[in-house]
Amino acid sequence: VADVIQKRERARIEYPADGKFSGDWKNGEKIAQSGYGLRFTDYPPRGENGGNCYACHQLTKAEVSYGTIGPSLNGYGKVRNFSEADTKAVYEKIYNAQAAYPCSNMPRFGSNKVLTIEQIKDLVALVMSADSPVNK
Repeated sequence: VADVIQKRERARIEYPADGKFSGDWKNGEKIAQSGYGLRFTDYPPRGENGGNCYACHQLTKAEVSYGTIGPSLNGYGKVRNFSEADTKAVYEKIYNAQAAYPCSNMPRFGSNKVLTIEQIKDLVALVMSADSPVNK
């Protein structure tokens, strides 16, 4: 069953038209911090949805409040030598987590149109850029 789910969800991933999986980590930090969107008080929308990443993940040592449902991402890109394959994998995980892990609790930000492709690229940069505070 897991293989069927994973195959189906991988087919739903939309890749960036420019072929680049990483954007601006500074915008990514804003998206990661923002919990705006999809709440009953956010209608009509007055801004872009956020990822609310700190609700589940530790991204930087400087952040004092973060969730522990998801793994710590502190130093994630650095540990993986900022590889292109891992950068693509991070994009896919954010876009559709069930394509990587069929039983993932992580929201399918791209598949469900919660975040745009550009926002996802910015989050990838936050996790995978050498200049990002995540990897300092």
